[in-house]
Amino acid sequence: MSQTNNEITSITFEEARSRIQDMNMVNNFLFDRIMENDERAKRVASIIISAVLGYEVVVDDVESQKVFGGIDKGKHGIRLDAYVGNASNGAVTAATVFDVEMEDREADRNDIPKRFRYYSSIVDSRVLKEGESYDKLPNFISITVLSYDPFLAGDMYYETRTIITSHPEIQYDDGRLGIFLYAGGNYNIPGEESHGKMVQELVKFIVTGEITETPESYISELKSIVDGVKKDAEVTKTFMQRWDREMRHDRELTEQVTLRVTEQVTEQVTEQVTDLVRREETVNRIKAFRKHGVTDEEIYQDLIEEGNLKPEVIKELMAMNTAKLEV
Repeated sequence: MSQTNNEITSITFEEARSRIQDMNMVNNFLFDRIMENDERAKRVASIIISAVLGYEVVVDDVESQKVFGGIDKGKHGIRLDAYVGNASNGAVTAATVFDVEMEDREADRNDIPKRFRYYSSIVDSRVLKEGESYDKLPNFISITVLSYDPFLAGDMYYETRTIITSHPEIQYDDGRLGIFLYAGGNYNIPGEESHGKMVQELVKFIVTGEITETPESYISELKSIVDGVKKDAEVTKTFMQRWDREMRHDRELTEQVTLRVTEQVTEQVTEQVTDLVRREETVNRIKAFRKHGVTDEEIYQDLIEEGNLKPEVIKELMAMNTAKLEV
């Protein structure tokens, strides 16, 4: 890896490939590369959604890094890791769109609830056609796999739905479901144990890359897909390009911060030196005025009118020098 002034400036092909080999599906770069091929993306999305929901879902259409602009100029847009706008299965009783997310930034934990709310709202605003009744609005199911515990309860499975808190026994189905899966949590997946073990094995592989000695066929298929992407030379080249861009960005940001800090320090030092000079000049003037019989009140008023120092500073300097003269 080449360096200039002790800073990393580039990365070699072999170093980039080595870093990619250490990645798992939860890494956004690797997941994006997996999902950029349409056929591969449809199969991967189908595997993840089917395993988590417990029934087969055939994905007919998926868009990686799907971007929805804000509903108006200047409003916040969204970007979905994998947006499934068309899927089919007899178990899906209503039109449903899916969002599959990989979350590897623990700093984003506090944003999760409102981000989920906003994502679903933006999607809703795009899928309901003009003139259609609200019962035509598709269900929205978001599946997020995380490398950290999103809600700090120590569990693997978190499910969010809208409920009537005053009457929880009344069904309130707005068609919105969020499933958050944390590989390091305690097993608490609802339903049959066989299904839960499938989800557990899937999440563990996505986050850690680990598989059992006799993995399920869908895990073996996922591993084969991931291994193939990791070996792709174009993926390595893309990583090198991104690395270089990020390093340039980091250097530019560091330079900007360093420049700003230097400017601030210079301003502070200059102000401190100027203040000391003003104080010294004021002390000399006080002594000179007194030597020529000018009263302290007249000295004080004269110095106040000049405005070089604050009144309390002038009083302090006059008091200090009075003491010195008395000595």
